[in-house]
Amino acid sequence: MVLSACNITKVVPKNKQLLIANKIERGDSKGVDLSEETNNLRPLPNRELVGFIKFHLWAYQYGNKGFGIIKKQSKLRRLAEKIGEKPSFVDSNQISLSTRRLSDYYFSKGFLNNKVSFEVVPKKVLKKRAKVIYNVELNDFHKINSLEYNATSRDIEQIIKNNEAAKMLKVGQRLQFDIIENERNRITALLRDNGFYYFNSAYVDFQVDTNQNPFKADLLVNIRNKKNYEPHLQQSIEQVIVKIGKGEVTDTLDYNGLVFLEKGYFVKPLILSKNIVFRPGDLYNASRVQKTYSNLLGMGLFNFVTIKFRPSPTDSSEKIIAEIELQPAVRHVFIWEPQAIFSDQRTSVQVTENLNAGIVNNITFSTRNVFGGAESFNLSALTAFETQIASSGDNSFNNFRQSVTAEYILPSLVYFERKRFSEVFTRKSTKVDASFLFDRNINYTRKVFPLNFTYNFSKDNFFFGLTPFRISVNKADVDPDFLKLLDVNTQFYTTQLLTDNLIMGPTANFYWTNKKESPSAYWTVRSNPLELSGNVISFYFDLFSSNTGINKEVLNIKYAQYTRSDIDVSYNLRLNQYNAIAVKGYTGFGLPFGNSQFLPYERRFFVGGSNSLRAWRPRTIGPGSYSDSTSNIAVEKTGEIILQSNAEYRFTLINKYLEGALFLDIGNMWNFRENANFKNAEFRLNRFYKEFAINTGFGVRFDFDYFIFRMDWGIALHDPTYQENKRWVIKDFFSDKWLNNNTAFNFAVGYPF
Repeated sequence: MVLSACNITKVVPKNKQLLIANKIERGDSKGVDLSEETNNLRPLPNRELVGFIKFHLWAYQYGNKGFGIIKKQSKLRRLAEKIGEKPSFVDSNQISLSTRRLSDYYFSKGFLNNKVSFEVVPKKVLKKRAKVIYNVELNDFHKINSLEYNATSRDIEQIIKNNEAAKMLKVGQRLQFDIIENERNRITALLRDNGFYYFNSAYVDFQVDTNQNPFKADLLVNIRNKKNYEPHLQQSIEQVIVKIGKGEVTDTLDYNGLVFLEKGYFVKPLILSKNIVFRPGDLYNASRVQKTYSNLLGMGLFNFVTIKFRPSPTDSSEKIIAEIELQPAVRHVFIWEPQAIFSDQRTSVQVTENLNAGIVNNITFSTRNVFGGAESFNLSALTAFETQIASSGDNSFNNFRQSVTAEYILPSLVYFERKRFSEVFTRKSTKVDASFLFDRNINYTRKVFPLNFTYNFSKDNFFFGLTPFRISVNKADVDPDFLKLLDVNTQFYTTQLLTDNLIMGPTANFYWTNKKESPSAYWTVRSNPLELSGNVISFYFDLFSSNTGINKEVLNIKYAQYTRSDIDVSYNLRLNQYNAIAVKGYTGFGLPFGNSQFLPYERRFFVGGSNSLRAWRPRTIGPGSYSDSTSNIAVEKTGEIILQSNAEYRFTLINKYLEGALFLDIGNMWNFRENANFKNAEFRLNRFYKEFAINTGFGVRFDFDYFIFRMDWGIALHDPTYQENKRWVIKDFFSDKWLNNNTAFNFAVGYPF
């Protein structure tokens, strides 16, 4: 690095200085958030990886000047230059512009009397390097001393007065020009929601008087008339015309105040009218227009939805006509996805050192608008043949999986559609799905029959799913000869894992993100806040049966009784154009009770894999500090409580093509109850923090526009399966075969979180 730094300095032109840092020196901000001040600085120093490595500058200079690359290797030199970044020199013109932009920024935050200057400070040793210091004198900020709204229309004045509680400006508040702009947008949206279709933000201006009192501002908000002092008038909707399809009109229908023009594509007017939330006679309302957009697009029936308004020929000043154009998507879709498997994923019971290989055939057929009511029907089938590539040479197909799933989706909330509370939701649908899964390998056979009835709907940034009815019949047959190979502990675990059970009960989930409002720093929350099973059946047994104890059955199948909940919270922060930080926390629990002592396999938690602890394969660690190293055959590790956290530093290596990442993963899962067959697997407050598995690692991500292919190498730091004083496995890094036993490669599509 020292040699490279010297090389770069040597090629800095005469009378030029390499910019190494921008620094802002100012006094107390008096509690004002000025975190975005550096966004106003130009030029910027060359970017650095991990805070100090000028990789891209080195790459450019190696390509441009040929350091270490002979002239005959022209392709390599061009590649290095393309990957690299031109040196950033001290530029007095841009620095002067940055000074003015900084001053404007502080001005917008209320520091109207700020002063900004700069100085260029060369490095004492490397004279061709310099940093720029911006000296800022903020002084005090201005506060709003008085606030007055002035409207030339009584209707507008009354609307603003009726919504006074929502105003963003208040007396005594610090003067902020971004808040002033937000208030301008609020007034504009308010008036457009109350009939003023032609109104826009240009008619709202602000007068700020700072001459009367020191550090105080008198603020006047003006809502001006149109040109030539013409007043703003409210517009009402005279007619709503809905055009469906392309080509010539084949049929015309008046329904519920709407005019439908069919162009070779029929959708029941009842379905469309429920999703169009404005009618003739209504005042124009921009929010209702936007909700109509969301409703119609959320039906999944149309590729394009266009809503246009034009003046009425009978009264162009106070009447408008709405035209809704709907372009249907392709009605029938057939998708065939042949796939190949080559991985070290384990079977659902046994963990081996063999690789899995095989072929998969996934077929999906979808049809839209099945009965003219915007319904969708999807039918999919997955067939998989797998084998384990073993040294014995017996590589015949020994795993077979077949699944068939049928879905029927209605674009409304069945039964609740006419309830008043449902009007606030968008993207509403009701889905009924049924599946059959047959899974067979040399050790066991599983058959799963799930049936679900689900409501999906959204409001603002929230997306909800509610499944009031859910039933899943799970049957399994384990090969007795395989059980004989297991020790007592593993045999108990396997029989519990693959027991027949009936899962029946409601579940709910939701998703929220503020990415749209804050794309550079946003939160995402995913949660299944409530999942219940077996309570209704248990209530029936309590009332009408004398059967007590556990393992009660319905139709000769034991019903599972449990409650389960989990939540996943992630935060993404983009530091600049080339660097970002992402963190994630995940926790959940599943508590068996009543008729169950063991949470069903399908609802248990696990750690490991490409989106979890990346130094371990899925289901190969935990629960707690339990270790099965004494067993000849290891089984999958699952638990009833999970705590997990991940963090990544992401940086651009090659613009638009390649990204790097450094990551840290920590987590584990535990059981609720102590069990003699699983020593130290239960959750205990006095030791759970000592049982976290911890790994670090680095990875690369290839950006192929439509998807991101990811490779991560996880390196174990702390392994809870060892004795407490031997868990920091990283200290044995240089021992024989350490890398083979304590690291893992992960291949995946998309970011881990």
